[in-house]
Parts: sequence; structure tokens; C-alpha cells
Amino acid sequence: MLRIVLLCIVVLVMVLFVPRLLPRSKAPPLGSVAPEFALLSQDGSKVSLEGYRGKWVVLYFYPKDQTPG
Repeated sequence: MLRIVLLCIVVLVMVLFVPRLLPRSKAPPLGSVAPEFALLSQDGSKVSLEGYRGKWVVLYFYPKDQTPG
């Protein structure tokens, strides 16, 4: 019985304190300006964010087909 109580205390402490010790994500704030970058399109041409300056842009990232993750 004592082992179960101690295990519950350890789990509770881990749940409460471990997330505070992990590094925080450095995601930009909502609505902020995206950093400059350029990528290759599906046909191999270079597409830059600079070409869309002053326009609304939605960035959507997904893994390549048939790959894990």
C-alpha cells in the first residue's frame, strides 16, 4: 500500500513540475510577420515569401507523401 501511495506522489510531482522544466516553444506570436524564406514548388521553381508581400498568405506544412510523421 505504501508503494502505491509513493508511486502516486511521484507521478503527481512529475505531472506538475516536469512541463515547467522543459524548454518552451519559440513559436512567433499570432499575427506576427513571418520570416523571409524560399522553397521549391512541386514543379521545381523557387517560390519566395517576398513575392507575396502585401497579400494575405496561409502557410500550410505537411509531411511528404509516404513518409512517417
